Amino acid sequence: MTIRRHDALADANEALRTVTPSEQWHLDHSGKASPIYDTTPRIQTPEGEAYLFDWKGTLSDRSVGLIKETRFTSVPAHVNQDMEVSYVYDGTCGFAVRDSYYVLGRGDAIIFDPGVVRSSPTYKEAGDIVISMVFRKEFFDMVFLSQLPGGGMLTTLLFEYISSRRRRDSYLVVHGTGNGRLEVLVALLFLEFETPDAFSEIMTKSYTSSLFMELMRELAHDSNTRIGQPTGGNDISRMLDHIEHNYRTCTLSSTAAEFGYSPSRLGALLKQATGQTFSEIRVAQQMIEAAYLLLNSNKTIVEVASEVGISNMDYFYRKFRSMYRMTPRAYRLTMSVDINGEPTR
Repeated sequence: MTIRRHDALADANEALRTVTPSEQWHLDHSGKASPIYDTTPRIQTPEGEAYLFDWKGTLSDRSVGLIKETRFTSVPAHVNQDMEVSYVYDGTCGFAVRDSYYVLGRGDAIIFDPGVVRSSPTYKEAGDIVISMVFRKEFFDMVFLSQLPGGGMLTTLLFEYISSRRRRDSYLVVHGTGNGRLEVLVALLFLEFETPDAFSEIMTKSYTSSLFMELMRELAHDSNTRIGQPTGGNDISRMLDHIEHNYRTCTLSSTAAEFGYSPSRLGALLKQATGQTFSEIRVAQQMIEAAYLLLNSNKTIVEVASEVGISNMDYFYRKFRSMYRMTPRAYRLTMSVDINGEPTR
C-alpha cells in the first residue's frame, strides 16, 4: 500500500507541476486576461455580473468533472451550475465569496453550492496548485445517498451544510487535518482523468465517494466549523434523511410517530441539532428540489410547485424568493444559460 501511495503521489505531482499550454500563455502575457473570457457568457446575479463557467461538455459523459486550475493568473467572479469542490493540493489560494475572503492552505478545501458567486483574486504562483471538481446532483442521489454505508450521515452533511440554502451560506470551508488521505484520493482522481481507461468511470465514483467520506471526517475534527455529532446521534441523521425523502407529505406529527417521539420533543431535537424548526427544514428541502426541477425539467412553475407538494403559489413564490433571492422564473432564466449565452428554456 505504501508503494502504491508513493507512486500515485509521485505521478500526480509530476503531472500537476508541469506547465500547461494555458499556463504558458499567461507566463508569456503577464497581467492579461485569458482570451477564453471573450467567449465565456456573463450573467447577472444578486451579487452583480459574473462569468458562467460551464461544465456541460465535461459532465455530458462523466459523473464527475475535474481540472487543475491555471496558475500564473487570477480568476474573476464566476458561478457554476453544479456543485463544486476546490482542493488546495499545494501552496495557498485565496477565495472571495460575497463579503468574506479566505486564504486556504495545503490540504484545505471549499465546497460550493450551485450558483454561488466567487473569485480567486490573488495570483497563483508556480507552487500554488488547486484542483477543482464538479458533480451533478444525480451523482449524489445514485452513488452517495443510495450506495454508501452510513448514507444517513452523508445526507445530513449535504442537507445541512451544502445543498441547503436556508442560511444562505451555500458554501463550506473544510480545514485539512494533515493526515494525507485527501491528498492521496485527489491524486488518484486526477490520474484517472489524466490517463483514463475502461475502468476509470467506476474508479472515479469509488474515489469520489471516499473523498466525500474523508471530507466528513475532516469536518468532524475541524473546530472551526459547526459540524459535529448532532444532538440525538444517529436519530437526527435518520430524521433528516426521512424529511429529505418524504418532504412532500411528511408532517411534524407523522415524523415524530415514525421515530417514537412526541411532536414537541422531535421539534426540540431538530432545533437543537440544526438551528432550524421542522417546518424550516422541510420547506428548505422543497425549495432545493424545486430549484433542481426548474433547471433540469421542462415542467411549468405551477407543475414544479405541485411536484414538491405546494399548491399555494403565493406561498411558493414567497419561500422561493426568500431562499434564492429571485423568482422561480428569474432563477430558471439566469441559471439555465448555454455556452452562447442564450437561455436553454
